[in-house]
Amino acid sequence: MAASYSSLIGLAHETPAVRRTVALKLLERVAEHWNLRKHHLPALLNRPPRTVRDWAENDRAPLEPDALERISHLLGIYDGLHRLYGDERFADQWVHRPNPAFGGHAPTELLLSGRFTALVEVRRYIEQALNS
Repeated sequence: MAASYSSLIGLAHETPAVRRTVALKLLERVAEHWNLRKHHLPALLNRPPRTVRDWAENDRAPLEPDALERISHLLGIYDGLHRLYGDERFADQWVHRPNPAFGGHAPTELLLSGRFTALVEVRRYIEQALNS
């Protein structure tokens, strides 16, 4: 994926509309790489399906700061996995594999729970692995 987590960070000084557009496109690409469907996006962002649909269909629908932060964590997870493993296919499949660090659950189960703490927990796990 050419655009990554660093792409979103580089947008700090852009207009909210540009940040919103790029963030949503990157989220869709990560979901695609992880073999998640559009109906999973509301759970990842902890938003009603109608809200996520509005974001996709209406360029003026505001993207809330919490949603942008969630997208940032998801991109950090994606980017971290690719830096950690170097093998795109393995990194993308990792999120679907049961992991003892998460009580035997696959990371996607946690991510799709809608809990913000789950995003942080998975991201922290990957960051710790990168730093060890």
